[in-house]
Amino acid sequence: MNTFDTHTTIISNEKVAEDHYLLRCECSDIAKFARPGQFIHVMISQGAGLLLRRPFTIYTVNGREITMLYQIIGEGTKQLSKMRREASIQVLGPLGNTFDIAKNPEPAILVGGGAGIASLMLLAVALRAQDTPTIGLIGAQHQDRLLSVDDLEEIGVKVHIATDDGSVGHHGFVTDILTDLLHKNDLHQPTIYACGPHGMLAAVAKITEKFEVPTQVAMENRMGCAMGVCLGCVCPVYIDDKRIEYQRVCTEGPVFNASDIAWEIS
Repeated sequence: MNTFDTHTTIISNEKVAEDHYLLRCECSDIAKFARPGQFIHVMISQGAGLLLRRPFTIYTVNGREITMLYQIIGEGTKQLSKMRREASIQVLGPLGNTFDIAKNPEPAILVGGGAGIASLMLLAVALRAQDTPTIGLIGAQHQDRLLSVDDLEEIGVKVHIATDDGSVGHHGFVTDILTDLLHKNDLHQPTIYACGPHGMLAAVAKITEKFEVPTQVAMENRMGCAMGVCLGCVCPVYIDDKRIEYQRVCTEGPVFNASDIAWEIS
């Protein structure tokens, strides 16, 4: 695997929604080899008491540049949101496995909850590049936290929106829209790709199992080393009908077949 540890500077770091930012930097080697679903591990500031790097999905690639879409969750991302143009960061990547793009899915359905949509943008670009009909289902708490709608529509993805408070789109969960879509008879051979909170992914897996639709999920377990050493990000995966193995989200993942995850104990 081609992995690079690159010292770079921030080109831009802009607020795009409530508590969400889009950071752009030049990482030519990472940009060259990045694939849908992969992530980077970022050293935010060695002088701010933040000893561990933070993992972020690669959101887009444009020539020598990559972007990452992130949410302020803890002290690390809070510090990152305050960093401006020409501030220094250390970036390791690309890391992890990738989405397996199905042959001729009709259509591909992307299900993103909150900042989980960040893991699906490179995939959306790859799908549209091969003219795959693509539907994006985006869930958010409310309108001010809605992400990536314009980016997806710009490349020809048909977007459906759900918000918890009904401020825009469907009033309810994004999984409600997924269920309605799968009930329709005009979807010839759909494939589902999803990323978001654990509860949402478990719900997606339950729905798509019922409809017998192949589904891949990008897990967002907390990571320490992101290199498979610390074992802090493991999730339970069925090896066969009776045996469960704990696999590392940072190396064996982050992308798994939804049917392989032991959701009842994960």
